[in-house]
Amino acid sequence: MKLRVFPLLALLSLLLSACSADDKPDSVTEDPDQAVAVKRVADNEFELRLTVDRIAEGDNAISLEAGLRYIGDQPEITIEHGSPLFIGGMRLDGKPVGDPIAVNTVAISKELKKDEWLTEPISLKSSQAQIKQLFEDDGEITLYAGFSAAGYENEPGTDETLALKAEKIPR
Repeated sequence: MKLRVFPLLALLSLLLSACSADDKPDSVTEDPDQAVAVKRVADNEFELRLTVDRIAEGDNAISLEAGLRYIGDQPEITIEHGSPLFIGGMRLDGKPVGDPIAVNTVAISKELKKDEWLTEPISLKSSQAQIKQLFEDDGEITLYAGFSAAGYENEPGTDETLALKAEKIPR
C-alpha cells in the first residue's frame, strides 16, 4: 500500500464548499422506504450514489448508504482515498449543520471492479428540530467523496458531491 499524506480534503470541502454547482443528481429513484440519487463524476468514469432511508417522525438520526462505482473501460481500477472515503452532511439554508468531522489523512488504496458498487453506511446524528427543519425549509442531505485514481484527481480542497433535496426523501 502506497502511503501518501492527503490534505484534509473532506474537512475542507465541508467547510469551504457549502454549496456546489454540480452536486445535483442525474437521477433520483423514490419508493416508500428510501430515495436513491445517482450522479456521474470524474469525466464519466465513476458514479456516486446516495441512498437515504425513510425518516420517521421522532427520529434523531438519518440512515444513509454511500456508494462509488467505476464505469470506465478497464476491468478494474485502483483508487486512493483518506478515511473515511465518504462523509455525509445536512445543509439548511445552504449552510452545513453540525460540527467539523475529523479525517484520517493516510492514503488507502482500494481496487474497484468495473460496474460493482463500493458502499459504506453513514448515520447522521441530528436533533428532531433539525430534521423537522430539513423538511420545512427544503434542506438537503449531501454526500462528499474524496478520492483519486489513475488519470483522475480532484482539485485540491474539493471532493465530489451529491445532494438530495428533502422533498425527495420519504417520511
